[in-house]
Amino acid sequence: MFERKKYKNFAKKQLAGRWGIPVLVTVVIVIISTVFSIPDVMQLYKSGYFTALFNGNYADAAYAIDTASSTSFITSIINMVVSAIVDVAAIGLYIKMSRSPEPVYFSDFIEGFNNWARATLAVLWQFLWIFLWTLLFIIPGIIKSIAYSQMFYIIAEYKEVSVSKAMRISIEITKGHKLDLFIMYLSFLGWAFLSVFTLGILYFWLLPYMNMTYVNAYHALMKEALESGRIKPEDLSE
Repeated sequence: MFERKKYKNFAKKQLAGRWGIPVLVTVVIVIISTVFSIPDVMQLYKSGYFTALFNGNYADAAYAIDTASSTSFITSIINMVVSAIVDVAAIGLYIKMSRSPEPVYFSDFIEGFNNWARATLAVLWQFLWIFLWTLLFIIPGIIKSIAYSQMFYIIAEYKEVSVSKAMRISIEITKGHKLDLFIMYLSFLGWAFLSVFTLGILYFWLLPYMNMTYVNAYHALMKEALESGRIKPEDLSE
């Protein structure tokens, strides 16, 4: 049984009195993402995108985007890998918060960067399969992206599990709950829209709330799969 409201309410309780570190981590993540997005922004500038957009030449702006995208594939891959490494480090922090009411520290986030190699392999492996499914149609790609969505949580919590095995486990524990997960993701859209009116400031509190909710959902999915026998304890180790 997937209890979205329960995971959200529990997330608020888990964060109560412990918002400081998650907010700080969010600030760091935003800074890292911004720094690594600079090459893409510069490429758009060189392609004439901003000039065309300012002048109302939308056809030229669209062409500029196509031109920039064809030359920014490598930077996009780098951004994807960096994002995965940072996300896995953050997930490790939230998993620790979900397991204990004790204070967490910024060093817990830094420690998560030791998982950089597996995070890199995970996101590349995930990207490959999502790309292949998307070649069929967009919908299968979306469905598979949700099926693979628990990979980062698995590799963050179970250091012995291989990337390919993490994908198989993610597929298994999301069976019957893909729509539940999709609805859970959509349920934060209102808050994301509201954050625009706060100049993005609300986002620094929204992201920890979302991440903690997602971790609670992950725990519930894993527990259900273990109790039903679809996943065995030995599957979580090599």
